[in-house]
Amino acid sequence: MSLLPSTFIYLGPSLSLKKAMTIYPKALYLPPVRCGDLLHAIRLKPKRIAIIDGFFERQAAIWHKEILFTLEQGIEIYGSSSMGALRAAELAEFGMIPFGKIASDYLNGVLNE
Repeated sequence: MSLLPSTFIYLGPSLSLKKAMTIYPKALYLPPVRCGDLLHAIRLKPKRIAIIDGFFERQAAIWHKEILFTLEQGIEIYGSSSMGALRAAELAEFGMIPFGKIASDYLNGVLNE
């Protein structure tokens, strides 16, 4: 039995940690996602991962193939708000789950960058 939560959430400026913990207190909250983070997370065997925020410019952004590899391991991945919404819209057809208005706007072409 693992002592770690089954849900990992990569969070940054889109939602405060304090507010997030009132919504979903059982998760493991991590800093904004960057390239390589999901490969490390796989070793800890979460059931699901939510990407809300991620790095764009200062560090390498999360790669599509890293997300696809994580999905192939049977881990659910949700995307919302910022980097998560963008990647979820790009990878919805491969199993990443878009969540929220921004992800919906990307999927519907309201947002495109």
